[in-house]
Amino acid sequence: MATLNINGTASKTRLEVLEEFLRRQEIDIAFLHEVTHPHLNNLNRYTAYINEGTTRRGTAILAREGIILTNVTRLHSGRDIAAKYQGMWLVNIHAPSGAARRSERENFYNGELTYLLPASPFEMILAGDFNWILTKKKDCSSQLNYSRAFFVD
Repeated sequence: MATLNINGTASKTRLEVLEEFLRRQEIDIAFLHEVTHPHLNNLNRYTAYINEGTTRRGTAILAREGIILTNVTRLHSGRDIAAKYQGMWLVNIHAPSGAARRSERENFYNGELTYLLPASPFEMILAGDFNWILTKKKDCSSQLNYSRAFFVD
């Protein structure tokens, strides 16, 4: 398995590099973020489950041929996609980033993401681009910008 922020997929070269990476690393399932083009459907030996959403910077799960994902769930924003594989829930997210989007990020974690998390306990893989800071340190924007969404008091 791999999780990759590919920052766009419109370029033929970028798709060729992705395909070569998947082949060389023998990746069965890949979680992709910032998917911008549906050409992922043309990758050899992979089925692409894409959630482009309203932001046009979506998420995707790639599954090697022969791996069948079921119960594929896409949320409207495109920031998340989930599917079931052999009784395991696979969740791929791309949270909002930056100090200016702190409120949007908190709403994402405390609201939107909860729709993809299972109500009953079973195995789950949560992958993605979380865009969070867990300590009370300044981030690259010199702002105090940590997220409390995953803290348990």
